[in-house]
Amino acid sequence: MRNNEKKNKHMTLDDRIKIQECLSKGMTFRAIGQRIGKSQTTISREVKIHMEPYTNSFVRTEEVCPKLLKAPFVCNGCEKKSRSSCPYRRQLYTAKKAQAEYDTVLVESRTGIPLNKESFYETERIISEAVQNGQHIYHIIQSNNLPISTATVYRHIQKRYYSITPMDLPRAVKFKPRNSKESDYVPKWAREGRTFDDFLAFVEDNSDLPLVQLDTVIGRIGGKVIMTIHFVNSDFMIGLLLDNKTVAEAANKIQNLKAEFKGFRL
Repeated sequence: MRNNEKKNKHMTLDDRIKIQECLSKGMTFRAIGQRIGKSQTTISREVKIHMEPYTNSFVRTEEVCPKLLKAPFVCNGCEKKSRSSCPYRRQLYTAKKAQAEYDTVLVESRTGIPLNKESFYETERIISEAVQNGQHIYHIIQSNNLPISTATVYRHIQKRYYSITPMDLPRAVKFKPRNSKESDYVPKWAREGRTFDDFLAFVEDNSDLPLVQLDTVIGRIGGKVIMTIHFVNSDFMIGLLLDNKTVAEAANKIQNLKAEFKGFRL
C-alpha cells in the first residue's frame, strides 16, 4: 500500500508496533512517519497521547528529565533507561497499551462515557487546584489519568463550568479568538458537472470555443483593484481599474467599456 493510500487510515496495531521499534532505534518522528506512511504530526500526537510514566527502583527524583521536554518525549531509545545512573522517572511508549487505549476511546466515543455529578466535580476539583498551583492543563490530565481531553477542559473553563477562569491560564489569555465562518451549503447534485476537472474536460472537447477569464488583482485591502479580462483564444488581456471590489462597480466599468466600443468595427 502506498503512503498516500494510508494517509487517512486509522492507525493499526502493526503501525504502533513499528512506531515502538523505530523509537527504540532513536529514529525521528519524520523518519517514522515516512516508514509507516503517516505525517510526523500524527506520529508526535500518537506518542504524546499514549506515552506512560514508568517508575523503578532507580528513580531518585521527581524532576523531569530534560530530554523528555523535546521530541521524542519518551525513553524508548535512551541508552540509560535501564541503568541506575539515570535518576529520573522513565516515560515509555508501548504499542499494545497504546492500541488498548485507542480501542477503549473508540468504544467510548460511540457509546458515550457515563457522566455523573460526583465524577464531574471531582475532576473539576483536581484541575482547578492544580492550575492554581501553576500546573499545565495537559500535565494535569496525564499525571492524574483523567478521562477528559484538553480541548474539553478549555471549553469548560471558557463556559465558566469550573471555579477557575481563563484569567488563571497565563497562556490562554494571550490567545485571540479564531475567526469562524460557516460555509454555504451546496447540495451534491448542484456540484455535478461543475468541478474544475469538468471544466478542463469541456475545454478540451471544445477547443474552438471563445473563452474569457476574469480575475481581480488586489492592492491595498479596501482600496482600488484591477479587474483583468483575459481572452484565452487570442491570448489578449485588458485591465479595468475599479474603485472597489463589488459586483456593481465591475458591471459599471464593463458597461462603460461596451459604450466606448459601440459601433466600432475591425
